[in-house]
Amino acid sequence: MVAPTAAVRLEVYDRDQWCCVSCGARDQLQFQHRRRTGMGGSRIEVAVADGLASCPTCNPAYEHEMQTAALFHGWKVRSWVKQPELVPVFYVPEMSWWRLTVTGERYELSPARVGAFMAEVYGEEWEAWGDRLRELGVFR
Repeated sequence: MVAPTAAVRLEVYDRDQWCCVSCGARDQLQFQHRRRTGMGGSRIEVAVADGLASCPTCNPAYEHEMQTAALFHGWKVRSWVKQPELVPVFYVPEMSWWRLTVTGERYELSPARVGAFMAEVYGEEWEAWGDRLRELGVFR
């Protein structure tokens, strides 16, 4: 996946209201790739739905200690997901789920719709992530 253009980066930050989607921080925002970038080997153009605004603390944590939470909340998507816009995103500052579009809009979703989207994309794996987060006491 190639680097996001300046225009895509700006659209993502605007859409995400200039704050980290997982903690609400507003300082030193970084572009978070929802899909794995693949060591520079992919030529996929980065679309607005591929990115999120993230802070320097949360961004690397999505790959490590926050990985299950990042997948469950849509901050990251599995590498085989070809349309990241089908995976809803939970915005912690707003405590709500949203569906992102490739053109930069977002639409709020009810929990029932989120479950339907996630079941369609991930099946039982999404439920397993939720169970794991509940066990850890970090479920939203």
